[in-house]
Formats: sequence, C-alpha cells, structure tokens
Amino acid sequence: MAKGNETALIRFNVQNIKYAMPKAEGGFEKPVPYGTAIKMALEADSTVKKIYGDGAPIASIVNDKGKTGTMTTNNISDDFEEAVGRLLKTPQGLASIKQQKNIAFALYFEVKNLTAGGKMPLAKTWLYGVTSPTPPSETYDQNTDDINESSFETALEIAGIDLVGNDDKVWVDEETGQPVRVWKLTATPTDEGFDTFGDAVVIPKMNEAQGG
Repeated sequence: MAKGNETALIRFNVQNIKYAMPKAEGGFEKPVPYGTAIKMALEADSTVKKIYGDGAPIASIVNDKGKTGTMTTNNISDDFEEAVGRLLKTPQGLASIKQQKNIAFALYFEVKNLTAGGKMPLAKTWLYGVTSPTPPSETYDQNTDDINESSFETALEIAGIDLVGNDDKVWVDEETGQPVRVWKLTATPTDEGFDTFGDAVVIPKMNEAQGG
C-alpha cells in the first residue's frame, strides 16, 4: 500500500461482492455483482518443512499453496452458478447439473476500516485464480413463528496469478530468483487508482520490468 494509509484498528461490514470470468482471448470480462454479502472467510493453505542436519535445523522451505475460503451470502447467484457450469437454463426452468469444469475467475469484495483517527475508509480487494470446487450449501428452515431467512456458503480456492513487470512479463524476485505469486490485492484510498479499483480486474504489476 502507498504511504499515508492509517493503520486499521478493525475491519468490518463485508459488502459489494463481484466476480469476473475470464475471456477466451485473455483478460477478464466486466465484473458482475454477485449479491448481498454476509461473510468472507479466507484461510492460508501453507506449511513449512524444516530440514535437519547434524542434529540441528539447517533450512526451512515454505510450501505456500494459496488460500481457501468460504463466501457466505443471502442468496445464490443463478448467473454465477451458470457461469461456472453448475446451472443450465432449460425451457422448463433452471437445471442443477453435474459440474465438469473448474473455471478460474477473479473475485472482488469490500470491507470498511476503522482507523485510529476515527476515519472509516473502504478497503477494496481482488482475489485471483479463484475456483469454486463445489456448489453452495443450501438450508431452508421453518421452525419458529418468525421468518427464517437462509444463508448460503460457497467454497473457494484461491490459486493466485503471477506478478508482472511493466513489460507485462512475469516479474522475478532478484533475491529468490523466483516468480512472485499474488493471491490477493487490496487498495485503500491513498493507493493509485482506488476510485476505479472495482470497475475492472486490476492485474498486480511492478514498476520495474522483468527481473526486478
């Protein structure tokens, strides 16, 4: 993030979920609103392998496979389910079908921050290389005199994309000699392009060309 951002004391109120499907020729389609959000839970899928020699640790190798997550919403987006190959429109209605593909897309959401200065700026986030391996869980209740609204959980796997340089080639970290994998990108108001950050998928890019 750019300098000048205040440290967030808390983050709250996930909102404005969108998804962007890939284009056949590369890049992404225009983001489409998913529906109203309840929760976005992300967990790191990472382990560290410690290697020992002469009875002492001599190296540690990080195996960072990305993130897993759960998106909880007030309803299921039929358009999204159709886009990922789990729904099919028929003359008689929407058919839930066997999922035979696992399309990687980009996912967007926002949360509010509360800073030490009392400000409440938005934090906008893109997730990359996202797949939804299974259909959302569905539960419908009727066990009280009150209305029982349902919520729906969609499993997510976040594989990320490669960071690129300003030449659009894969950017290589000079220290490790390896490409850099980006799982998510978050912008706050002092970051460049913040106002339009959710209008299209933002590809993370370094100012330096390939090679860092």
